Amino acid sequence: MSKRMVMLVLAIAAIVSLVVVGCAPEAAPPEEEEAPPEEEEAPPEEEEEAPPTPPAAEVITWIGQASLPAGMPPAKGLDRLSARITEASGGRLVLKSNPAGAICPATEEWKAIDKGTLDFCAGGGSYMVAEVKFGSIISQRVGGIGPLAHFAWHIAVGAELLDEWYEKLGLDLYDIPGGGFHGPPEGWIHCNKVIKEAKDLKGLKMRASGDCGKVLERMGVATVFMPLGEVFEAMTRGMIDAFECSNPAFDLDMGLHEAADYYYLSSTRAPTEVYQFLMARSKWEKLPDDLKVLVEDCARAEALYYYQEMAVRVPEAVQAHKDVGVTVALLPASIDQAFVTEANKYLDEQAAADPAMAEVLKSMRDWEKTWKELYGSAQY
Repeated sequence: MSKRMVMLVLAIAAIVSLVVVGCAPEAAPPEEEEAPPEEEEAPPEEEEEAPPTPPAAEVITWIGQASLPAGMPPAKGLDRLSARITEASGGRLVLKSNPAGAICPATEEWKAIDKGTLDFCAGGGSYMVAEVKFGSIISQRVGGIGPLAHFAWHIAVGAELLDEWYEKLGLDLYDIPGGGFHGPPEGWIHCNKVIKEAKDLKGLKMRASGDCGKVLERMGVATVFMPLGEVFEAMTRGMIDAFECSNPAFDLDMGLHEAADYYYLSSTRAPTEVYQFLMARSKWEKLPDDLKVLVEDCARAEALYYYQEMAVRVPEAVQAHKDVGVTVALLPASIDQAFVTEANKYLDEQAAADPAMAEVLKSMRDWEKTWKELYGSAQY
């Protein structure tokens, strides 16, 4: 083959190869690896709103006073009750008690409550007689019923009746049913002479107070009133021949167990001795219901505690009188009978002149009558 032919064949082959290459499909570009999907950022967590802080509980503070000095049973009872209510309420209701004379004159606590100077007290009763006639029979009804019978009457029907009358009389006072400081019967008389009959009372110069003093006057006793702190000296100096104070334990606390030669016991002159737990009605009505229940329960518990604390001490107090040479005896029955008869006449006269006194006295007598018919006595 000639050289020219060889060159031609080579040229044709080159052209064919170029055509083949040019017609071949283009290689697909290498597939790029898909990036993993980006994780979506979680939305920022919303901070939970703290629950609204409740407002701090309102602290209610009441100021009170006892009608006797510090250390005397009613003042101790009021201190104890005030502390219990403050603690039981978790500090929501704070009661601050004071002894006699700290805020207002002693025995005028009920007036201070009515005027808004005090919120509560251990007092009332016979100290109210000039303006509230039935106060005397709440404190100690001459010829009346015993302490627990009185407590039952007070919680069942008495306090509600008293509160109705306080409202009618325009007084800002409230008496919790079953509240108050109920003591055991008082001793009948300390004296320096033997007493066998009612006639032996005539001519005695005796420290006495309240309704019992009025009744004793009708029986021929020359009664005078003086503070208990003056009695011992008056007896020692012969200024008086006799006196009444309280129950034997109370008299012992007062140091009066050595003041006379004879001590006669009977429940007729003062079957119980009650210092009321009075408070301002306007303050009471504003208390939340749960605090009202708490105060009621604490007041009733203290009433019974006060009674038992005094009652269990009476036997040892009587023995303390005997240990210093005092002759202790029961009052002769004939004197008891004469006193009760005169006491009822006196109370009937008081009731005839005062409708409030009449209604409260009738309520007490009805209660007493029921118990006498059932058990023969309301002296419990």
